[in-house]
Amino acid sequence: AGQGEMVKYSREPENAAKVAKARASDLRTSFKNMRETAMAIKGLELSKAKKYLNNVLEKKDVVPLRRFGGSAGRSNLTKKHNFYGPGRFPEKSVKHLLDLLTNAESNTEGKDIDTENLYISHIQVNQACKGRRRTYRAHGRINAYMSNPCHVEVILAEKDEFVKKPEEEGAGRVVRKTKKQLAAARLKNGASA
Repeated sequence: AGQGEMVKYSREPENAAKVAKARASDLRTSFKNMRETAMAIKGLELSKAKKYLNNVLEKKDVVPLRRFGGSAGRSNLTKKHNFYGPGRFPEKSVKHLLDLLTNAESNTEGKDIDTENLYISHIQVNQACKGRRRTYRAHGRINAYMSNPCHVEVILAEKDEFVKKPEEEGAGRVVRKTKKQLAAARLKNGASA
C-alpha cells in the first residue's frame, strides 16, 4: 500500500471507534514460530500478553508448539498452558509481537479508549513470499536456502463491561427435538405414525 492508502484487514470490527489495529508485513522471522506465539496470546488482555511475552524472553515461560512442533523437544513449562508437548522460546517472533502490540496500543491515541481495558480480539499470521538464497553442496551442486517470512495483523478491542442478563429462563432458547422424540410425541397425542 502506498502513502495514505487504507490497508485491508481480514476482519473488520463492528465498532471501529473502540478498537486499535496494527499490522506488519514481510517480517524476517519464522512463520511457524510466529504463528505459535500469536496463538498463545490470542484473547489475552494487553497487559497480560505483554507480561507473558516478556517472561518468554526471560525464559520463565514457554510458547507451546501445538501445530508446528515436529522436531522440538517437550518442555515442562507447557503444563501452565494445559498442554503436555513441545515448547520453545522464539525470541525474534516475541520481539516483533511486542513491537506490534506497542504500536497498536499507541494507535489508540486520539480515540476514546481505555488502554487498561484492551484485549487481543484478533491476531492473524500469514505466510509472506519466501526469500531466496542458495547453499553450496558436494560435487558442485547448489540447493535453495529459503527463508519463511510472515505478515501479522492485530486488532485490540475494549472489553465490554456489562453483559446483558436474559429476561426469562427459557425465553430466547429454542428446544430442539430429534425425529425419534417428535415421533414419540405424536404417538402420545394419538396421531398415527
